Amino acid sequence: MKKVLYLLLLFASTLALSSCQVNWFGNHFDVPWYFLAVPICILFVVLYLSILSKTYICPNCKTEIKPKWYQIYITLHFNGSRVAKCPNCGRKGFCKKKD
Repeated sequence: MKKVLYLLLLFASTLALSSCQVNWFGNHFDVPWYFLAVPICILFVVLYLSILSKTYICPNCKTEIKPKWYQIYITLHFNGSRVAKCPNCGRKGFCKKKD
């Protein structure tokens, strides 16, 4: 249910951009809202699906961690590893991505 609400909020916010003026080399063009909304929605769906497919492994107890999408999106990351808290041992630190 939360996913649907997030998508509706995203769609409503893009509809607020009903038309915008684009200045392209001195010429002014009106761009319809769907030229902006459709690529943005596609980008968010692709990013969301790619984030959901990732699993991380705790280096301490070798437990597989599947964090929520917002936890993955806002945490520190470096070379395929992200900061996550292990639900098994409680360790918080960098966990490597499972291949």
